[in-house]
Amino acid sequence: MPKLSYKGLTFDTLEGEKVLDAFLRQGISIPFSCRDGVCHSCKQLAESGSIPAAAQKGLSENQRMQGYFLPCLCVPAEDMTILSPQEARLFTATLLQRKQFPERDRCRLLLEPTLSQACQPGQFINLRRADGMARSYAIVNDPAAEYFLEVQVPRVADEPFSQWVFEQLAEGDELEIQGPYAEAAAVLVRPAQAAARPKDPPPDMELWQALQNGKLLMEILQDFYGQVYKDELLSPYFHGITMQRSIEKVYSFFQQVMTGQKCYFGDRPRNAHHWMVISDDTFKYREALMIECQRRAGLPEEMIRRWIAIEAYYRQDIVKSAPWNRVVGGVELPLDGFGEMILDAGSICDGCGRAVEAGETVRYHSRIGSMYCGQCNGQAVMSGN
Repeated sequence: MPKLSYKGLTFDTLEGEKVLDAFLRQGISIPFSCRDGVCHSCKQLAESGSIPAAAQKGLSENQRMQGYFLPCLCVPAEDMTILSPQEARLFTATLLQRKQFPERDRCRLLLEPTLSQACQPGQFINLRRADGMARSYAIVNDPAAEYFLEVQVPRVADEPFSQWVFEQLAEGDELEIQGPYAEAAAVLVRPAQAAARPKDPPPDMELWQALQNGKLLMEILQDFYGQVYKDELLSPYFHGITMQRSIEKVYSFFQQVMTGQKCYFGDRPRNAHHWMVISDDTFKYREALMIECQRRAGLPEEMIRRWIAIEAYYRQDIVKSAPWNRVVGGVELPLDGFGEMILDAGSICDGCGRAVEAGETVRYHSRIGSMYCGQCNGQAVMSGN
């Protein structure tokens, strides 16, 4: 079976095993969400070894040429050496050579071309200042031909990075640079904390009554999740969760929000979706599917509008470009990770399928609960040993 090398570890894969599953079996944490090539959050870089075409589903041509692939779709055909995007593209120091203002609200920055990879106009770089705040900007020139790298920064009202560029950044100052990338990073820093708002919108008993005190709500959710669990885009987000469980949780949540009664005891939307990479387009796609189910059930348009407004209230807790940590009691918990335990009852290893007896020590993934026996997660060796 092909071997994988990653961050000093080298280990065998199992027959037909995907790279992500091999990583999990070995206790290696990388970002992942949908596990089906939809969200691209598990993207890694192959330093050596061929990449199956299916493992580059949805990636841009530039990313494919650079060797990026999706471990959740990749069944290796030969040995592979894999780098994380962070290893492949570290921030490096650069100096601001010149700062010009071709227009009142546009600043031209000429930077030392310190990136190790060739850059082309139209690609993007990330600039980062000393406090960690960063933004993406398009490359304007060919650095190899002109011995500097040019980006142009527009002034954006109430946007601190552009204000800093215009008012404080000076020629000769050092900042950090990363890239190049085919696309701009959607979010590089967390936005300033918004003013406190109620955790839920006001109750809407009229909507609850239009939903026949929950009867019609249940019918709509059963129709909706019946489609979601068959949908190519949405179903990967429910890996390992039964449809009935999803319906029950969402029903209880909406009952609490619409009536004000305390009847939901699960995670709040931010924590419940913390690991899911959900784009604006995916959120809208799900919303359109829900509206179809509401109309099919005969819910009046005004009541549909109110329901969708409730879902939109939690949009900022759901839509994001990368997973974020769960927050419990004001404390951020690790996004992913592994623990060990001694089984008090027999089970089956999620890696190799071996029966695991009570009393054996196993490793488990803290988020998804996958469990791996000592035989299949103990094959890794340090490179060079």
